[in-house]
Amino acid sequence: MSLAVDESTDSSDVAQLCLYVRFFNGECFREDLLGLIPLDGHMTGEILFEKVISFFRENQLELSRINMLVMDGAPAMSGRTRGLSARLADVAPQLRSLHCLIHQSLLCAKLSGELKETMDSVMAIINFIRSTSSLQHCLFRQLLSDMSAQYTDLLIHNDIRWLSKGNALKRFCELKEEILAFLRNSKQKKADTFLCLMENAEFHTTVCFLSDVFHHLNLLNTELQGRDKTVAQLVERLQAFQKRLALFSADLCSGKMLHFPALRTAGLQTTEAMTGFINALKTNFAARFENFSIPTEVMGFVNDPFCVDVVGEFAVKAKELVVSLNEACLQLELIDIQSSADLQTVITVGRFGKVLDS
Repeated sequence: MSLAVDESTDSSDVAQLCLYVRFFNGECFREDLLGLIPLDGHMTGEILFEKVISFFRENQLELSRINMLVMDGAPAMSGRTRGLSARLADVAPQLRSLHCLIHQSLLCAKLSGELKETMDSVMAIINFIRSTSSLQHCLFRQLLSDMSAQYTDLLIHNDIRWLSKGNALKRFCELKEEILAFLRNSKQKKADTFLCLMENAEFHTTVCFLSDVFHHLNLLNTELQGRDKTVAQLVERLQAFQKRLALFSADLCSGKMLHFPALRTAGLQTTEAMTGFINALKTNFAARFENFSIPTEVMGFVNDPFCVDVVGEFAVKAKELVVSLNEACLQLELIDIQSSADLQTVITVGRFGKVLDS
């Protein structure tokens, strides 16, 4: 089985350790919630380890069956000596640990400098309109209705909800005229400060750039989510996105902005901060995922088992990933798979069906 572990907080502010499992039940692979473990106080790697061990013992589950552990990058989870992954590896040597690919992709897009200041200003304006008072929020929504705006409200960004940053920026750009009208009519002192900011062309251009960039990041995020995704598929999507970043960089430098529609409509030139951020994204993605060790032979097997060379290095590389595998049995089973006309027919029909669906 593969085990995903994440600490979260429920609606009653009780911390929960979520255990999500992917396993083979003898007929097919299944993904399901294995359990929720209540947590109290500050969590350390030792406490998380004891909680997981107790849960497995109470439910008569064997740690030796865990092949891979997926988690976030918190020290309590991924610490080299005292984290949960290190402690589990001591009692289950076959276990491999993986920092969640979605979480890593988000860490690559951390804002700093001018771009962070712009994002903070956008959120300050949104909070001013939505959270200063109930009356002010109602007046803004009424203004949107009177101006026949496309939307009924602004969106609030939350770092925990990964897609919200891009969605909030997109909504902010599309309601620019309505926000300007509201700020001009407001009698509060802060409104004048925000109005000057909104009327600044460079500020608006940077907001449009961020909206476009996080739109692309959100597309990647949603491609990485969902059930029944293999690690090979996720790695392919990450590799494709890194190639897209090279395209985005060239697009910005050329001034065409084919992949930055909001920025193109703003009508101003790109800045060093924008090109620097795209280049930083390229560097961050390359640094985080260049050492992601899935051998090409195993990737090829996941994508097409009929193209794998049985005599080659596949069995050796597969055993490096899953130490419990029997190389001899794996080679014999692979020959049976490649010799089965029925399996080839099933896979061919399945691929054709996917093409028709797309």
